[in-house]
Amino acid sequence: MSSAIIPEADNNIGAKKPLGDVLHIIDSRTGQYHAVQIRRNTIDANDLKTLKAPKDPEHPEYQNEQGIRVYDPGFSNTVVSESKITYMQVNLHSFLTRKKSFADLSYLLIWGDWPSSEDARRYQERLNSVPLLDESVFNMANKKFHNSKDGSIVGMMIAGLSALQSCDMPTVPSHAAKNLPVYLGQPQNVDEQIIRVLSSLSMITAATYCHHTNRTFTPPRNDFSYIENFLLMTGHVDQSTGTPNPRYVDILERLWIVVADHEMTCSTAALLQTASALPDVISCLISAFSAAYGPLHGGAIEVAYKNIEEIGTVSNVPEKLARVKAGKERLYGYGHRIYRVTDPRYTFISDILGELTDEISKDPLLQVAFALDRAATRDEYFISRKLRPNADLFAAFAYKALGFLPEFILPISLVSRTQGFMAHWKEAMEGGARIWRPGQIYTGKLNQTN
Repeated sequence: MSSAIIPEADNNIGAKKPLGDVLHIIDSRTGQYHAVQIRRNTIDANDLKTLKAPKDPEHPEYQNEQGIRVYDPGFSNTVVSESKITYMQVNLHSFLTRKKSFADLSYLLIWGDWPSSEDARRYQERLNSVPLLDESVFNMANKKFHNSKDGSIVGMMIAGLSALQSCDMPTVPSHAAKNLPVYLGQPQNVDEQIIRVLSSLSMITAATYCHHTNRTFTPPRNDFSYIENFLLMTGHVDQSTGTPNPRYVDILERLWIVVADHEMTCSTAALLQTASALPDVISCLISAFSAAYGPLHGGAIEVAYKNIEEIGTVSNVPEKLARVKAGKERLYGYGHRIYRVTDPRYTFISDILGELTDEISKDPLLQVAFALDRAATRDEYFISRKLRPNADLFAAFAYKALGFLPEFILPISLVSRTQGFMAHWKEAMEGGARIWRPGQIYTGKLNQTN
């Protein structure tokens, strides 16, 4: 970046011109001209620090002398990292037509390439070789610890992760108190933790589900895939064979591929914010889960289902929409922070739902959900505001059709998204040590002595 007083005859005299695309700035406070380099349609916020003005004695909190700051509440137009993991506008059709498994996509997200047949075999072996959970971890999800079946399933998943963390304290950097970073620039340590967390989280979630539904937890099998074992552990098996229905395995494989990662979401940002302080991966994942539990993020799906239950019957749908349009209620599951057209994932999930028509026809709650969707997508109120159905909501419909309880849909979604979380954590551990420390604009009173 360069700066100079703008000459009267030629504003470019005395200003060093950056190469490439440039943002030209004139600071009216000082009359100075500044040229800011544009790279990949972004500017470096640190370049704006050279736009300094004299200190304002009446408002020292403005910090004029430290350079211009960027005010962007909610990160609505801020990029905080560079990533090679996910681009949301990717052609999902190309992924689904490859006939790859969810484990294959998981490998692609985390290690950057599609696995060879040998890579895939070794990856599955590593996942299946993770030991069964310690009894102390299981106790976080069983009756010895958690008697209320109305409790928070996500909360118990977090409790289980905390117990898992406590079972191996040398993996916690602050406890280990080593001089060198435990994970930053240590790919072998990172990969070991990723495998441990992926497999253990599946067991923790399944154990929590079994307690919640009075089912018997079935240990995973070494000859099963990641998704086959998840269905086995949760008791979603064919009664005649005692093993998961291959049709349901295939559906879950495709669903989890579609929702495996979604760029810089609120929960991904929470994970990376925590990761910048260099704790262990479980601490980072708990941050992500906590963010996802909010009703403006992943928790919106649970709220949406509760709203659908409150509607009761298909005949009550028009009254619900009338209350929404009157501003009295909100329609959760519709609208997206990024998409102002139909979420591209929605098309593929709709196709999957088309394969579950028999299951859907037998579920009164899903009948209400689809009636609500049909009415909302044809209503000018929602069309004009570009309020389209959220893909995660339709994935939830599929989980319900597969037999999972509505309150367990967010936990399933968290398991499917954890592959993406692990990819982002691994990428963060390949970078430099730089803690995320946003600033603020102080708006309180100064020099209050009494």
